[in-house]
Amino acid sequence: MQKTKTKISKASIYQFESFFHLHFLNESVSLSYTDKVKLPEISKILKNSIINSVEVIHFNSAPSIIPVKFYDKGIKAKYLETNTGSINNIDEDISADQKINVVYSKNKDLSKTLGLDKQKISHVNHFTQLYNYLSGVVDKSDGLSFFIKINSGSFEIMIYNKNEFVFFNTFKIVDENEFLYYTFFVLENFQSSIKKDKIIFIGKHEIFDKYYNLASKYSRIDFIEDDAHSILNFEEKFFSVINANNIRD
Repeated sequence: MQKTKTKISKASIYQFESFFHLHFLNESVSLSYTDKVKLPEISKILKNSIINSVEVIHFNSAPSIIPVKFYDKGIKAKYLETNTGSINNIDEDISADQKINVVYSKNKDLSKTLGLDKQKISHVNHFTQLYNYLSGVVDKSDGLSFFIKINSGSFEIMIYNKNEFVFFNTFKIVDENEFLYYTFFVLENFQSSIKKDKIIFIGKHEIFDKYYNLASKYSRIDFIEDDAHSILNFEEKFFSVINANNIRD
């Protein structure tokens, strides 16, 4: 008797430098690339399933961001040389508003490891998702807007002037004091007034309360909370991610 395959409409893979997080149906699991026990188990489950589509969201290398009007497809590798030491399997996104190209290195190819059909896999950089999401938030903003997304061991800051994107960077940190230092270093470079401007955190998670409380001592703060954010946990590392199903069109 032939075994009936499980039907999965969509699976999501969040790909980081040292591990990836897989979500499908009601299953959610984080794995290192060298896990010789769990990898074959997950691969077997996926091979015995009918999957319509797989979206891979790349956190595993820093992207380069180029305005569309200045973008040259022929020098994609050159764009990455200044901000990442890993240039392998280069891909690109274009933002929903058609204003910027996002170039990034996909590095590890999980399709073979997990037994996935390459024809059903789409790729997107985490910055592209974040940019597309925030583009719907800043439409009515006045002046500078400072958005921060905190992860364990790093944080990302994006700055808009009115509704125009002007800055993005990722900083590696060890604690809330380093977070505060880099945050206000950036804000001062943009001549921000801590009395007038405010920091808007993307998502609000209890594990980062120390960061929120420290920032609130020096600046006004606010949060974006609309169930569009989830948090992944892998060996006590926490990553705040955008849920693609809730991103505004």
